[in-house]
Amino acid sequence: MIRVTFGMKRRHIELERLVCAAVSNPRFATQLLTAPGQAVESSEHGGRLSADERALVASIKGATDIHDWAARLHARVEQVQ
Repeated sequence: MIRVTFGMKRRHIELERLVCAAVSNPRFATQLLTAPGQAVESSEHGGRLSADERALVASIKGATDIHDWAARLHARVEQVQ
């Protein structure tokens, strides 16, 4: 197997998985938009996220849809690095 790495190292793999789950599951996406902390804790992702990642998720407010939410999460992650 050939392994090729492009660009930046992935640092928040579980956040990536969380966003993928939300994009593919409208019910989970709605939960993230309305009650992100509760949505994460009641999902399989709750135990996989670090305390800092859970705090980032809970800090996203005012998103209009899951794509906006994901963009805001990405911006927030970039701010704290």
